[in-house]
Amino acid sequence: MQGLNGSHISAFLRDSLSGLVFALVIITYCISFSALIFQGSLSGGLTLGLSALLTGTVMTCLVVALTTTLTPAGAGPDTPVIAVMSVLAAAIATQVAAANMGDELAVIHVMLAISVATLFTGLLLFALGALRMGVWLRFIPYPVIGGFLAASGWLLVTGGIEVMTGVALGFSAESFTALFGADRLPQFLLGASFALGVFILRRTIDSFLTLPIAFFVLVVVVNLVLLGFGFSEALGGRSAWYLDGLTEVQFWMPVQAVFEYDIDWGALILSSAEIGVVCGVTAISVLLDVASLEVARQQSADLDKELRYNGVANILSGFAGGAAGNLSLSGSILIQEAGAVSRFSGVAASGFVALVLFFGADVASYVPTPLLGGLLAYLGLVVLNEALIRSPAQRSRMETLLAGAIMAVIIYSGYLLGVVLGIVGACLLFALSYSRIGIVRRHLTRLNFASNVERSPHETALLKEHGEQIHVLWLSGFIFFGSSNRLFEFIKSVMDVQENPKVRFLVLDFGAVPGLDTSAVLSLIKLKNYCDERAAHIAFAGLNEQLRNTFRTAGIISDDGPHRAFSDRNEALEWCENLLLSEHESADATEETFERWLKSVFGGELEPSRLMSYFDRRAYKEGQVVLKQGGRSNSVDILATGSVAITITDEQGHKTRLRRMAAQTVIGEMGFFRKAPRAAAVIAEQPSIVFRLTRKNFERMQDEDPKAAAAFFRLIVRVLSDRLEFANREISALV
Repeated sequence: MQGLNGSHISAFLRDSLSGLVFALVIITYCISFSALIFQGSLSGGLTLGLSALLTGTVMTCLVVALTTTLTPAGAGPDTPVIAVMSVLAAAIATQVAAANMGDELAVIHVMLAISVATLFTGLLLFALGALRMGVWLRFIPYPVIGGFLAASGWLLVTGGIEVMTGVALGFSAESFTALFGADRLPQFLLGASFALGVFILRRTIDSFLTLPIAFFVLVVVVNLVLLGFGFSEALGGRSAWYLDGLTEVQFWMPVQAVFEYDIDWGALILSSAEIGVVCGVTAISVLLDVASLEVARQQSADLDKELRYNGVANILSGFAGGAAGNLSLSGSILIQEAGAVSRFSGVAASGFVALVLFFGADVASYVPTPLLGGLLAYLGLVVLNEALIRSPAQRSRMETLLAGAIMAVIIYSGYLLGVVLGIVGACLLFALSYSRIGIVRRHLTRLNFASNVERSPHETALLKEHGEQIHVLWLSGFIFFGSSNRLFEFIKSVMDVQENPKVRFLVLDFGAVPGLDTSAVLSLIKLKNYCDERAAHIAFAGLNEQLRNTFRTAGIISDDGPHRAFSDRNEALEWCENLLLSEHESADATEETFERWLKSVFGGELEPSRLMSYFDRRAYKEGQVVLKQGGRSNSVDILATGSVAITITDEQGHKTRLRRMAAQTVIGEMGFFRKAPRAAAVIAEQPSIVFRLTRKNFERMQDEDPKAAAAFFRLIVRVLSDRLEFANREISALV
């Protein structure tokens, strides 16, 4: 019991300490964010803006900490959202100034717009989560997340340097000159040394106490040096090392303001576009922060839940006068690095910020700005390490380059443009990569792959002799502009190379193709025209209804033309086989040809009539049942002319055609010799003549004419051997 209490106390202290560290950083953020939004003519609203930002932090940090699936987590105003809010504030100020309402009303209108934007942001996030649209986040490519992470890390580093020195670090010579000036260099060296030192120590010493101990020890030491020993005056004065006080925080009550001030609702309506952008950017920030945190921590989040509760937090914040906020990538990493182990860390951070908000505790004014900035810079180094060094994208040079490009765009032009261009770039990269993967999954000729039609030895020999004229291609995947032309070029090269014999028939199996774009249709029209020039036929198999209608509209297929559509690959291949046979065989099958076949089978060792005397001749009309499914297997049949279909009927009454048997083939031998019920039905597809050997006649033949019985057995063995040999070749070709 004592051990359990001790562990609880330890966790409580760790969470409290990490919450305090996060609170100090987020308060610093809120001060700088308020100064960013309320500048120029709006500067009088600095304390109101700070109140709204702190209120939003208290609300979002508390709700997110208690509900997130990415524990521990911190929350508060996010940089992209604040950047858009500053645009909203400038737009409102311009409209109010045009109406000559004065600076005070301009501030009130800006604050009211922020509250409205926060409320609508909450409603949007909650709706996205309630409608389970978080799954769409999975479509965000990793380079976008990696670029977002890397840019956030860089901006944290540069933002930390700005907090240390007061110099906005840009890419101009002036900013670097100011940074290394005599009045800024001490602050920069202290903050940078702290950031780098803790970064190295944290990866050398695996202890959560590394960051908070280093931070608070340095706070005490630097305060002693600057204030205790009076060095602050010699190094630029207190204002160069500490933030201004926060003792006079003015509360913002949006509902009260509506009744106290003359609000120009038209100005807010005219700014609805900017308010909508705040909502949209916050939603994007939530999605990207959650995705990035998943990658950084190698955890999986419930996206819909995150959206719902971030929405609830913003709805509460909007009513309470807070500014929009959300789960924070940087804050969550910081609170984890500081040693947090549970949800209480976020609750503690919310409590510390609430103390500052309600009691004006001037905590930040006792923490030297170089250490606050160093804390931000350290956090930036952690994020950069996750994004660029430990990134999964390291396995792909192109994805790494794309992530770097997204990072650069975000740094130069902002998050929104960077994310949009990143998604476009990732899509193009995907299209380029996908187009390199051939959509032809398998390519065989009729020599290795046949339809489900068992043909006579004569037809089989013809198909074997001329089978190279039929090519079968299995296609898969969505066919688009990047892959459709590759398909055309592949088929064209095959047909150009094979000159003797020429390719006369193409079977294109679209069974695994879900769809295609217009470019693919154009490529198939090119293929059709090319085949027309070479008198080749195309059989399209497995087209869904949409593809069939598209091909018909484009003139690629028709019901009686050289290029047709079939329900499956077997029907398409059978059509090609029949066309090929019709070109090489003019005579119809008759009983005389059947007798000649029997003579060739027995090779003169036995007169066919001697064997056939035990068979009964039967004629069947089209559609008649030759053998019934489930019936007794008391006969074996030889199909003399015509053709039959092997069909099976399931328990629901659905019929499936398994195979077609042409003339001069054996039927029903499996059930006959195994004495098992008929597994399938045999139905005449056209007028057919069958010679049937009943079990009674079979036994009589064995007794009366053993030589005829032996010849019959050799016939069965030969039929089964031929079937097995071709099946083996098909399997070998398909493997």
